[in-house]
Amino acid sequence: MNPILIEDNQSLTQFCDKLINEPMLAIDTEFFRETTYYPHLGLIQIGSPDDIICVDPLAFDAREQLRRLFFNPDITKVFHSCSQDMEVLYLYFGDLPAPIFDTQIAAAMLGHQDQIGYAKLVFEQYDVELDKSQTRTNWLKRPLSAKQIEYAGEDVLYLLPLYEKFNQELMQLDRHEWLQEDCEQLCGNDQRFLPDMENCWLRVKGYFQLSDGQLAVCRSIAQWREQLAIDQDLTRRKIMSDDLLLKLSATQVDINQLSTVDRQILKFNQDELQALAEAIETGLQTPESEWPIINRERPSNEEKSQLKHLQGLVQIKADALNIHQSVLSSKKDLEKLMQGAGQGKLLNGWRFDCIGRQLLSEIEI
Repeated sequence: MNPILIEDNQSLTQFCDKLINEPMLAIDTEFFRETTYYPHLGLIQIGSPDDIICVDPLAFDAREQLRRLFFNPDITKVFHSCSQDMEVLYLYFGDLPAPIFDTQIAAAMLGHQDQIGYAKLVFEQYDVELDKSQTRTNWLKRPLSAKQIEYAGEDVLYLLPLYEKFNQELMQLDRHEWLQEDCEQLCGNDQRFLPDMENCWLRVKGYFQLSDGQLAVCRSIAQWREQLAIDQDLTRRKIMSDDLLLKLSATQVDINQLSTVDRQILKFNQDELQALAEAIETGLQTPESEWPIINRERPSNEEKSQLKHLQGLVQIKADALNIHQSVLSSKKDLEKLMQGAGQGKLLNGWRFDCIGRQLLSEIEI
C-alpha cells in the first residue's frame, strides 16, 4: 500500500470524509526535538484498511479536519508506544486524542518483551524487516523525499493487524480491561506535558551531591534555566549544563563574579545574567523550612529484605501470568508502597486486584 502525502486542506477533507466511519485508525507521528525544548511536529500518519495518508502539518493547518478523527469517540486510535506521540499531538491540538489502543502495552500484557519496539514486534509477528534508515531524519526539512514518505507509511502499515490480533488475545485471556485502563490513563492526564517548574531541579544530574541549603539554590537556578529554555525553545543543557548548574549551586557568587566561574557564562546577555544572579540570591535567601527535602538515608537491611520479598511475590505472579514483572510493578512502585505513599498504580485498578492487595497485606503484617 503506497502512502499518500497530503499537503492541502481540500485533499485532507476528502480523506476525512472517507475515514470518519472507520471503527479504528492507525496513528503515528514524526517530529524533531533534538535541539529544542518542545517537540516540533513534522508529519502525521493515518492508516485504514484501504489507505495510508501522511499529513504535512507544515504545509497547512490540518487541525480542524483531523479533530474529526482524533477526537471522535467512536474511532479507536491505534498507536505503538504512544507517549511521545501524545505529547506532540497535545501541543498541536491542545488536547489528547481518545480512545486509544497501544500495541506496545498490549504486547507486554500478552507476554511479549516489555517495551518492545515496533520494528521488532512486526518482525516477530509477520517476519517482515522494516527499513529504519530514516529514524534520525529531520522531519521539519522540506521537501520530504519519497524514501521518507515510504518509511513513515510503514510505521502505521501493521498497526491495525496487530490491533486485531492482540485485541482478540486480550479478550481470550480476560485482560482487555487491563489494556483499556492503562490506555485511558495515557489519554486522561495532559498535565504531564506541562512544564513542572516546582520540580525541574530533580532533572539536574547529580543534585544529591549538594547540601540541603545548596539544593535551594539548585532549585532556583533550575527554574531560571527551565524558563529560559522555554522562552528560547532550546534544550535545558543548551542553556546551561548540569555540571555548571551544580557548580553555581555550591559556590556563592554575585553577578560580578559569575563570569569567573565558567566560560559558559559569557554567552548570556546582561538581562539573562541579572536574572541568573537574582535566582542564585533567591536560593540563598530561602529559609531552611522551605529547603527541598531528599531522602539521604540508605535503606536498612530490614527494608532491603522486605523489598526483595515483595519483588519475589511480583515475580511469582508475573510468571503465573506469563508476563514480565515490570508490567505489574517497578522497583520504584514497590518502594513507594513500602513508604506508605497513598497513591500509585499498585493501589488502583487491575494491578491492585492482581497483586497490590497481596503486597499491601504483606507490608501491614
